[in-house]
Amino acid sequence: MKNLELQSGSFLNYMDIKNNTKNCVIGTYIQKELFGSGQAIGNKIKINNTPYTVVGIIEEQDDSSSSSSDNAIYIPYTTAFRASSNASINSFLFTAVSEDLAGDAKSLIDDKLYEILGDEDYYTITSMQELIDMADDMLGKMEILLVCIAGISLLVAGIGIMNIMLVSVTERTREIGIRKSLGAKGRTIMTQFVIEAGTISGIGGVIGIVVGSILAVVGGKLLGLTATPSVGAIAVAFSVSVGIGVMFGYLPAKKAASLNPIDALRYD
Repeated sequence: MKNLELQSGSFLNYMDIKNNTKNCVIGTYIQKELFGSGQAIGNKIKINNTPYTVVGIIEEQDDSSSSSSDNAIYIPYTTAFRASSNASINSFLFTAVSEDLAGDAKSLIDDKLYEILGDEDYYTITSMQELIDMADDMLGKMEILLVCIAGISLLVAGIGIMNIMLVSVTERTREIGIRKSLGAKGRTIMTQFVIEAGTISGIGGVIGIVVGSILAVVGGKLLGLTATPSVGAIAVAFSVSVGIGVMFGYLPAKKAASLNPIDALRYD
């Protein structure tokens, strides 16, 4: 049901189950950790100080890391009963013939277990679709939370840029007065300050993108994941950064454009 493919050797068979053999099939992570590039088939490994003979190796499914499904050992369940102090099966895995019948299959299993046990508190049935829906719901909430955090960060950054530009307009009041007295139009001055605000925000965005990309790559390696920022994500981040600068730089630019030339020249 898990569609496991063998890289080499053979899988467990009926005789292994019937005779309680101490054979095992291992994942590629176990192979690399215990045998390296050497031969694993026919050699023995110890599980709870009991030697098991390796008869097969599962083909790599993920990245052969300790947190992946390649870190697995399969033994006969009858042998597992003998090795365990609690010789009972506490979970079953079923598969429906098609995705459309998964709900019906769950209902049939539920009815049968209730008929045998007589109490719904004694068992739990979970379908993969329910797990997927739960994961999607959690991811959706996480995305909303991250969007809110990003929105607050952008708001704070925008207010910071607006304050910087207001200070800049105040400090350059005489310069604005001179330019206006020489014939500069209000829209020209406004455009200048808007471009300056967008440039400041864009430079901050580039720094943030570089630092964020480095942290994503380093963090991904520490977690055993491959995290590489896409070109589209970088373009969106840069565009949003410049857009925030232009948006919050509009008010200071409008203030600079509306200054009276005479008052500006007299400003000390």
